[in-house]
Amino acid sequence: MTTQEIFNLGILIGIKNDPRGEKEIARILEDAKEEFKELSKKKQAEYDQEKFVNPYSDSRFLTGDPNRKVKRVLAGIDIGTEEVVLAKELERAGKKIDLIIAHHPEGKALADLHEVMDIQTAVLARAGVPENIGEGVLKDQLNYVWRRLSPANHFKAVMAAELLKIPFINLHTPADNSVWNFVEKYLEKKNFRMVGELVESLKEIPEYELATKLHSGPVIFAGGEKSRVGKIVVSGMTGGTSGKGSEKMFERLSHYGIGTEIAMHVGEEDVAEAAKHYINIVIAGHIASDSLGMNLIMDELEKQGIEIIPCSGYIRHSRIK
Repeated sequence: MTTQEIFNLGILIGIKNDPRGEKEIARILEDAKEEFKELSKKKQAEYDQEKFVNPYSDSRFLTGDPNRKVKRVLAGIDIGTEEVVLAKELERAGKKIDLIIAHHPEGKALADLHEVMDIQTAVLARAGVPENIGEGVLKDQLNYVWRRLSPANHFKAVMAAELLKIPFINLHTPADNSVWNFVEKYLEKKNFRMVGELVESLKEIPEYELATKLHSGPVIFAGGEKSRVGKIVVSGMTGGTSGKGSEKMFERLSHYGIGTEIAMHVGEEDVAEAAKHYINIVIAGHIASDSLGMNLIMDELEKQGIEIIPCSGYIRHSRIK
């Protein structure tokens, strides 16, 4: 496979697992084309035309030759300059890295992270929260995340990869969509009475099992082991990130019968607000969840004979038999 083919495959996997459904994604891509047509020539020159084919602003082909053949990739959760240099050191040790794959955004993908947060509206709608309410509450979060990321040094690692001539991509929401869909379907087959039972069941997933041994597996942040589970929503797995103001959602969740939220990470305000409204929060584990999502994509590369070298906290578990 080429670097571009690998990136395209990642985007397709993200669309396949997207909570909004493939028809809605097709509409979003078409809307971008129509929006472009209505712009002035000056605005068209500034428009991000990748929106015509890629619905995930936080997932990008960051640098490198799109036609380079790939036999071995270095994959990690966070790729910084040090991991880029690591790729070069591995080459000196006899393991040439043809492509670096990050999970978390870098470059323009980091600058545009906030644009994918609307996915959270779709996740909440599946749990019974009307779209207008989810959208309204999430609007403040989106603006907060945009302001928080605005001053970041977005291109530090990307420039390092350019200097060392190593192709570099990142797949954020495609992996997050994959873990969301995996956990959602996994829990559909279960029937829990207490939160402790839910946590123990999550630990049976290999990535969470290993993370537990590393003291970073599933834990209860709000509620207790003997708290009743009630209706479960897997709402903190995809949709960019959480932001200031996310605690406002818990009152709404309680109104629509949600008893337990499963997420990757939450803020202190979330924990206090969830407890206030008697909602349990189970944190599946940030890096373990990211690893699960990445594994579901990396398995497709492994099927093509590509070697995966994990780094930067990535827990590699292959499901290829």
